[in-house]
Amino acid sequence: MAIDSFYLVASSIAALTARSLTYPLDTIKTRLQTRHDHHYSPILQDDQKSPSGVLYKLQSLYKGIGITLLFSVPALALYLTTYEWAKTWLVLEPLATHAIAGCFAELAAGLFFTPMEVIKSQLQIDQLSTNTTWSLVKYIARNEGLIGFYRGYWITIAVFLPHTVIYFVTYEQFKMLWPIEDQTFLVYLGCSAVASVLGIVVSTPLDIVKTRWQVSTQDVAFQAGPLQIARRMWIDEGQWKAFTQGMLVRIAWGIPVTTINMAVFEQLIKMHNK
Repeated sequence: MAIDSFYLVASSIAALTARSLTYPLDTIKTRLQTRHDHHYSPILQDDQKSPSGVLYKLQSLYKGIGITLLFSVPALALYLTTYEWAKTWLVLEPLATHAIAGCFAELAAGLFFTPMEVIKSQLQIDQLSTNTTWSLVKYIARNEGLIGFYRGYWITIAVFLPHTVIYFVTYEQFKMLWPIEDQTFLVYLGCSAVASVLGIVVSTPLDIVKTRWQVSTQDVAFQAGPLQIARRMWIDEGQWKAFTQGMLVRIAWGIPVTTINMAVFEQLIKMHNK
């Protein structure tokens, strides 16, 4: 099946809308998840030289938004179009179809989401004191090569595959409670919000490990890898407590970003099909 070009337009609009509105919460989430190390940024960065400290703090919440918007459009377009394509290609029970289609979508979109996460996360915590996105890109390329931009691809898949499966299965099952003609924008929002919370709760522990590994430079944490990072978190940071840092903020970020993505996408597709 050829992908309708309107899917690409709809998913791009959804991506830009969701990311722009929720980016400050994403930055706070990243900083909370990496606060164990004194080298990492406080929740709101300060600048003693700035004539307006408040303005600087607010601006710091948008660090990395440019690269995020640049990558999130093709990433979400690939994600949603792959999901829609897989749903039509798979001839299985609805539950299995939604789960497997979500897996295909995650594997494909990870090609864009992983480098986006690596770059934006380091900009958000500002541990390398790089002034621009381009200087950070050059730093990673010089020290790690192309593979540096895909650090954590498989752990990202490990984080988001269960999240995606739980999200789409829950979302589609809840949607079935309403006849198609009664599925309004508010129905899409509500179903997506419930599905998002469930997916986030399950995936947060691994997401914290992933984030810490992706923002680590050529230090002990980088050399040790994600398993050792998880082990040190368990020993040094209060066992289970360490794996729930920033969960509430992640939920506060995840609900609007996923609900806006899906609701805008679904509504545009519905309008297009009329």
